[in-house]
Amino acid sequence: MAEGGPPPELDFHFLECPICLERLRQPKSLPCLHCFCQECLGTYITKELSGKMVSATSFPCPVCRRMTSPVNQAEAKEKWAEQFPTNAVIQELIQLKVGSSEPLYCKPCQTRGNLTIPAKFWCKTMDVKFCETCKIQHHDIMHNDCDILNITGYDSRKKKQEKSAPKCDQHDEKLVWYCEDHKYLGGNICVFKDHRRCEEVSTATEYFQMLKTGSQLADMQAALKNGAEVMDSLVKDFDEQLQTMIQNQEIALQSITDLRQKVDKRLDKLQKDVTDKLVMLFKEEKGNMEVSSRQCERLMNSMLNTWKSSVTVVEGNDAIEMVVLYQRGQAEVESCKALVTEMRKSFTSVSINHHIVPRLVTIGDEAMGKIVFGKQPRCIPGSQSGSTYHMSDRRVKEIGKFKIKSPSDKERCFVCGVVCLPSDVIVVSDQNNNKLKLFTDKGQYLDELTTQGYPYDLCLVNNNTVAVAVYSPGGVRVVKVEDSKLSLSSEINMPNGNNCLGITHRDGRFIVGTDEGEVYSVTHDGTAELLYKYNNNCWSLTQDPVKGDTLVSVNNDTTGDVAVSRLSAEKRHTDVMKVGVVRGAVGIDVDREGNIYVCGDSSHNVVQMSGDGTHVRELLTSSDGMIYPWAIAVRGDRFFVSTISGTDDNNYIRVFQLY
Repeated sequence: MAEGGPPPELDFHFLECPICLERLRQPKSLPCLHCFCQECLGTYITKELSGKMVSATSFPCPVCRRMTSPVNQAEAKEKWAEQFPTNAVIQELIQLKVGSSEPLYCKPCQTRGNLTIPAKFWCKTMDVKFCETCKIQHHDIMHNDCDILNITGYDSRKKKQEKSAPKCDQHDEKLVWYCEDHKYLGGNICVFKDHRRCEEVSTATEYFQMLKTGSQLADMQAALKNGAEVMDSLVKDFDEQLQTMIQNQEIALQSITDLRQKVDKRLDKLQKDVTDKLVMLFKEEKGNMEVSSRQCERLMNSMLNTWKSSVTVVEGNDAIEMVVLYQRGQAEVESCKALVTEMRKSFTSVSINHHIVPRLVTIGDEAMGKIVFGKQPRCIPGSQSGSTYHMSDRRVKEIGKFKIKSPSDKERCFVCGVVCLPSDVIVVSDQNNNKLKLFTDKGQYLDELTTQGYPYDLCLVNNNTVAVAVYSPGGVRVVKVEDSKLSLSSEINMPNGNNCLGITHRDGRFIVGTDEGEVYSVTHDGTAELLYKYNNNCWSLTQDPVKGDTLVSVNNDTTGDVAVSRLSAEKRHTDVMKVGVVRGAVGIDVDREGNIYVCGDSSHNVVQMSGDGTHVRELLTSSDGMIYPWAIAVRGDRFFVSTISGTDDNNYIRVFQLY
């Protein structure tokens, strides 16, 4: 039994877990003597070693960072914490702390009616407190082997203790030996079994006296004090930094709020400017169109009246009235011709679009986009002569070219398809490098997408979707064009395995041409229907916006064979152009007025012709550098052409304009 003089004061800080900062539960001691809740230690070990090598055999102490190994390293890391010894001393202190939350009075004295006699001893076995007299007269007579703690001076305000000697966790015997070689405190059995060959083994009392009389304890205490002061300085410094960070965060949040207000104000102004410009342009063009419309309407009504009156007068044989109407009719016809001639000079289709700048990264003048105002010359409707006049009267000039070869390309480019989107971006198919490439209409590279199969002709499906015909395996690849990115939407394989060359889109179906001269209607689920079979490759297809037919280029070189054909939804075909001016027809496109543009691969030219093929003219020839022109895309009064001449020209798209 342990008795003695007044014990030192307890520091209940040691009863807290350094990890959860709460009272220790199932306290586990590491070799460095730092103590933690078993659950907290297990969680810490698992997190500390997560993501590291499975072969890790140790972990750092959460407090001093000393590397520590479990007894059984092969066991799962979640079980390592259970292997460390439970700190019995800490458990006793916790039990004492719980028991000391009430005033410490002698239990036997309270039984006899003396309720306020202070207790000086606590029997842990009986969990009863005694004054000195009751301890001798009652407890010690019957209980000689109990562990007794001297709790002299403990009350609800100040707690002191003297604890019995701690016991070995494995053998339940008092810890009386200390091995300097292994820094190990143990009992008789432990020392005898594991440390009898060690050179520096002494009793705990001897080691304590040596520490007390030597400088080691003082040095350690000084180092602890100095270290604690350093840690205190670091804690204060971290607190100061945290406060500074909090202030910086508040300042930054306010700055962000202020910036948002400025951005909102700027965007409001930009939105107003863009809106005002849109409204102004619309009102101006609307006014011009209304004036022209009223002028045409007045002349139309007058001519209809004259025509109807002339029919009536002829029936009535009124000579004088007929002469007057004839003269008036002639004047109105001349006025109509003059008006058509005047309007033909400036007759355009007007477009007013809101264009958003791709990949906008700054709040500049175009943050809200810009209003793109375009006027595209076109034929006066209902006038065949107007179409001839329109075609022959406009000249062509090259306004630029842009490079389409990307750093990742391994081969010279071979562009078999070009398509323009309403968002002012262009998609090209590069057959040699198995890619689709995305550019702005000014030639700025945006993105690329590798395709399964060799990509050939391209067509527009809707405002942000294109489709490409592919060769080996034959089929169609549908591609989304959004946020300046290309992404594969779906794949359609030809059920008969035919290789696809030309493609267009009509009434929710794809119309594709093959290397066998066949033209199929293909649904999105891959169902194919043969529409017509030509005698040679159908390299390119396009859709006539005026008549709704499909225009097909047929790659013939023999004079008299078909070069361009028109295929209706009812499977009727009409030859529009025979081989002559154009040989080896490949790329084909059509403008809003129904004029057809064809690339002659063998004839080295680009021609323009009326929708019925009666009027044909060469726009570009070999003298303009049109050596093996292949793909063409028409956008308003501009068109884009690729060539496959086998030179560096292959790596460029050339841009031309009609004026």
